[in-house]
Amino acid sequence: MNISILLVSLFLSLACADEIKPSGEFHEHLHLKPLSRNRLLTNFEFDVESSPFQIDYYNSSSPVEASRRSHYNYFPNSLGLIIESTNTKELQLRFTQGWWDASSWGQLPFNGKYSGGTGVEVSAVIEAPNVEVAKRNWLKLTKTLSGFFCASLNFIDDHITTYPKHAVKEINLAEYAPEKGNKLYLLRAALPSEPVCTENLTPFLKLLPTRGKSGISSLLDGHKVFDSLWHGMSIDVTTNCDTNNQCTLKLHQTVNQVVDIIRSLRKRKEGAIPKPTPGDQLRCDTEKTYNSWQCFPLSDPVNLEWNLETIYGRGINGPALADDPQVSKVTIDIDPSSWNIMLLREKENSIEGSSLTNQEETNQIVQYLHENVKFDFQFIVQNSSIVLPIDTPPLYASRSLTGYSLDKGGLRTVFTNNNDEPVKFVYFESTPWFMRLYLHTLKLTLKNSTGLFDIFDHEQYIKDVYFRPAVDRERPSHMELIMEVPAKSTLAISYDFDKSLLLYREYPPDANHGFDVEPAVISVFDKDSEKVYEFTTSLLLTLPTPDFSMPYNVIIMTCTVLSMVFGTIFNLLTKKVVTEEEFEEIAANTKLAKLKRGIKSTIQQLKGQKQANIQTQTKQ
Repeated sequence: MNISILLVSLFLSLACADEIKPSGEFHEHLHLKPLSRNRLLTNFEFDVESSPFQIDYYNSSSPVEASRRSHYNYFPNSLGLIIESTNTKELQLRFTQGWWDASSWGQLPFNGKYSGGTGVEVSAVIEAPNVEVAKRNWLKLTKTLSGFFCASLNFIDDHITTYPKHAVKEINLAEYAPEKGNKLYLLRAALPSEPVCTENLTPFLKLLPTRGKSGISSLLDGHKVFDSLWHGMSIDVTTNCDTNNQCTLKLHQTVNQVVDIIRSLRKRKEGAIPKPTPGDQLRCDTEKTYNSWQCFPLSDPVNLEWNLETIYGRGINGPALADDPQVSKVTIDIDPSSWNIMLLREKENSIEGSSLTNQEETNQIVQYLHENVKFDFQFIVQNSSIVLPIDTPPLYASRSLTGYSLDKGGLRTVFTNNNDEPVKFVYFESTPWFMRLYLHTLKLTLKNSTGLFDIFDHEQYIKDVYFRPAVDRERPSHMELIMEVPAKSTLAISYDFDKSLLLYREYPPDANHGFDVEPAVISVFDKDSEKVYEFTTSLLLTLPTPDFSMPYNVIIMTCTVLSMVFGTIFNLLTKKVVTEEEFEEIAANTKLAKLKRGIKSTIQQLKGQKQANIQTQTKQ
């Protein structure tokens, strides 16, 4: 009897344990790769997946069902409710600052799939019966995300929103089919002047199950992440469904940055405020002129020793989930001939170190964090200039403004293909409505080993053109070109535009600084049917700007002139013009003058009477 009771109790406990255990998945990955000139590329990657659920189209009259909330475990409930209430099937949010040096650092991390241009960029696939409903959900989504991520996404409206054409073709391949009568709409907007700061990182970390307290996310500190040469954050949410309409929400988050190791070492030693280097610590080239007054500095040292705490100010606080040793993963790409990696485990009263550089001289080190201790990775290098080769981007692109007039200008974009095969890509560009593009002014110039040529047959290099002109204060200019650059060639496109005048209230603060134009997006078609994304730099456009101090100057001058005129006219109307003799006569006959004379005569009489009394007393 006792045995049967124990068996039943064991069965019930196992059943309850299976029911309580979350069915979602969470994985995190840290990838480290030293670059040339003492740079370090770090990629933080987090993946969260919800449990399966049945998805339904949401509208304002839909009842709130408890079953719709049951699939949130590791997946953040706060973000999931936003996704469901706006019928968003895919969401891409990018926060990027800095300039990516493609010639020194190669391709963007993850082939640029999770990168964006300078500023903030958001795109979403929204299910709706028509475009008007999609717009309403789009504005609702951006305004909600604005408060969620402490960003200025609430400024997104129709005049900066575009509908990418060629990217829509990928939606049909997504693992989600809309309900009958609905369609999928792809909308995109960018804020190139939006800064990225700690206020954006804090809600980013709150989306993680660990909240940034454990695992590799414990390294992320705003003061360290944003103190880098280039950094970017991304949030991607996708909806995947099977044939039974059982869907899962997948959240993919990344933090990418390029760190200057020398600057991190200097800041750790000297503090945040830079200080002049003492004379005895200057590294001078003794082969050149060298004395007490002249010093030609040497390049950065190549014999270095540093760890993650040097960069982030802290180590890794154990694994993300203590019960799963495969959740937290660290990958390091190095050249073992010059680099030695040490794994440091900080326990109660000691620090244990072990070398991870294997004897087989492989270029990649993989380490799982499975102990509940503080981890750190120490890098010991004899020659930091010896690094693994970079992945050369298939195309180099640069964009710039031409012209110097305040009423018109031009755009010029240069594409360089150093490969032995032609490169085909989609060039996406969206410009503000106050830049009136003229597509008929489009010019092509080709440069190769034989010389420089002006191309008149554009169809040879521009395979397809989609252009949607801007409407003042309603929508931006939208252009997409499918282009092909021949091997070992440089292709340049240029076109003209006019600058529109803005209303007084449409100028932002510090309008003389200029107006930011969002970066162009380049989607290169890879051989393996995978796209490589590249981004140009943002542009600073100068528009005719009024003198905002002029109204105040006019007000001051007008008030001064009016006061002088009013005073003169008032005096003429209220005062009588007389001669000096008449004025003295009139002044002598006034009541005040008579009163003064009466008082004066009385005083004189009193004085005379007093003197008479004194003389009488003297005679007596």
